[in-house]
Amino acid sequence: MHLQSYSRKANPRGQSVEQVLAEAARAPVYSKHVVEPQPPSVVYGVAANEVRKLHDDMVAAGGIDVTLKDGRKTRRGIRKDRHTLMTAVASHPLPTELVNTKPNARADYEIWREHNVVWLKTCFGDKLVSVIEHWDEEHPHLHAYILPLGDATCSARQLNPAWQAKEEAMEVARAAGHDDKAALNFGNAAYRSKARELQDHYYEHVSLACGLTRTGPKRERLNRQQWKARKDQARRDAKLQSDIEKRVERIVNAEDDLEESVSEKAKELAEKLALVDQAKQEAEDAKIRATKRARKVVEAAKEDVRQLQQKVREDLAARTSQIEAAEAELEQKRRAFDFEKRRVVKRVVLDVARVTVRVLTGVFIGTVQTDPKQSSFTIADKSLARSVEDYGIRSYLEKPVTAVLSFWQKISSFAPRDQVASLAQDLKGEIGLGSPSSDRGAEP
Repeated sequence: MHLQSYSRKANPRGQSVEQVLAEAARAPVYSKHVVEPQPPSVVYGVAANEVRKLHDDMVAAGGIDVTLKDGRKTRRGIRKDRHTLMTAVASHPLPTELVNTKPNARADYEIWREHNVVWLKTCFGDKLVSVIEHWDEEHPHLHAYILPLGDATCSARQLNPAWQAKEEAMEVARAAGHDDKAALNFGNAAYRSKARELQDHYYEHVSLACGLTRTGPKRERLNRQQWKARKDQARRDAKLQSDIEKRVERIVNAEDDLEESVSEKAKELAEKLALVDQAKQEAEDAKIRATKRARKVVEAAKEDVRQLQQKVREDLAARTSQIEAAEAELEQKRRAFDFEKRRVVKRVVLDVARVTVRVLTGVFIGTVQTDPKQSSFTIADKSLARSVEDYGIRSYLEKPVTAVLSFWQKISSFAPRDQVASLAQDLKGEIGLGSPSSDRGAEP
């Protein structure tokens, strides 16, 4: 999920309010990147062209009060470079063709779409004016449009929680005596922190409930088996959450049934009391006997009510215990999931450290050499070379390994061969001091 705001004036990438909304509506001049453009579907609110009208009306009615040099106050219109529209874009990981042809994939997508709309409404309220979806690109995706309605300054940036955090941090820094440059650094740090927090909130309320992971396998350097395990765990977590929601729904329905039963009993009691009153009026000549009968009926009805109330309390207590047990089970699963995530990341980091140490050691024992054809280096140890490729760290090792190779070649060129061999063994020992421990990583 990505948030970005735009002004009527185009940014360096050529993006503006007009361009963004026209592309969303699939205007031909702005849809050249799509092979076969198709009109978007409206998921919530109004269409993209209606968003443009709402936006323009808002800007026309807005203004900013300013004080002139001579002290007079006036009101100016909204500048074209002010960001007046904020957008949110979310893309589903399944390909469009798969979603359109497989019922299960379509059902997963529609659940994900519903969670997105709920999340957007929760975050932006009535300022969310439109959510549309596109089906003419590789993945189905949503575009949401948020307007600063009710704000005379029409500042869409203020709708972004990360931007709000940045401005607050800069104000605090200036109040503490920092200059503008330092205040900007504090603001940028607060922006990044709030943006990560916003992504975590989105993952917790949308992706996790849909069985999706926080990031993809390439970004985390996971192999196929590790990624499959991560996806399976995400699906299990989503199913567990869904099961708990269904259980709570059943409990609520049961409570509603109990309340309805109480209402019926109360109605029956009222009818019995009405019969008692009628009996009193019709049997004036048998007042004493009718009174005794009425008392018996009332006492029996009261006993029925007491028994029913007791049953309701017991049932509610049982349902509450079930909810607490389900919540405890969910918390246990979440902790186990967090522990497994930390363990996998730790193991991958240690493996990368071991591979790096082996590559550096290979420079001195001759298994890592310069490759003049590719201006790079070669690894004679096939297992080590495969590890470097699997973890995708060759590009990161290029500069340090090339530098060490160059230095070692210079040393070897003027030092006696026996001294070079001895030095290589010493350096190998220095670099590989002990084996990387399971909890500390490689020691230099």
